Amino acid sequence: MGSLPGACLCSTRFCFYTTMKPGQTRGRISWLIVVLAVGLFAAGQSSTFTPSGRFLLHPPAARQIFHQCSRSAPSAKSDLWDPSTKDLDDLEVSLGKYLDQLDKTGKTIPPKGTKYHRQYVGFVRNGERYIYGNFYPAGDEFSIDEARQAVQVCDGGHAFWGIIYRVKTRTFEEPQFNGFG
Repeated sequence: MGSLPGACLCSTRFCFYTTMKPGQTRGRISWLIVVLAVGLFAAGQSSTFTPSGRFLLHPPAARQIFHQCSRSAPSAKSDLWDPSTKDLDDLEVSLGKYLDQLDKTGKTIPPKGTKYHRQYVGFVRNGERYIYGNFYPAGDEFSIDEARQAVQVCDGGHAFWGIIYRVKTRTFEEPQFNGFG
């Protein structure tokens, strides 16, 4: 039997071309629709967190991160603890979903599609463990050692933000954004 004309399905990230024989059409089209949907979902994610842009800060930089000049942050007097890699992985997986949820309700979120570097510090509030995340656009414009010094930017708008993650409940407090200068 001959092949039917090919089908091409494209999104911003994927393009598939296939030829189909009679009887294979329904299964292949279903498979292509699933793959295309996954690609479209990935393209719509609010933020991108690359493994190379993640830093866990230790004292004294850990305390410096709480001194943001144009947004609120936790108290620098808090007791500190070191989150595990799993804690940070859980935070980042949950964060993308949380930001998408905020966006659907019309709340302010960081710019979509931005690749972020982030610095994390574990702190204790009322006997409970939290993680503070300091987020800023990935790039070469910072002339500091991000693993040893807190990134502090005055103003800069919504691309510079912080968020508090409650480890026990895996929930977030609303993000705090830098002001506009």
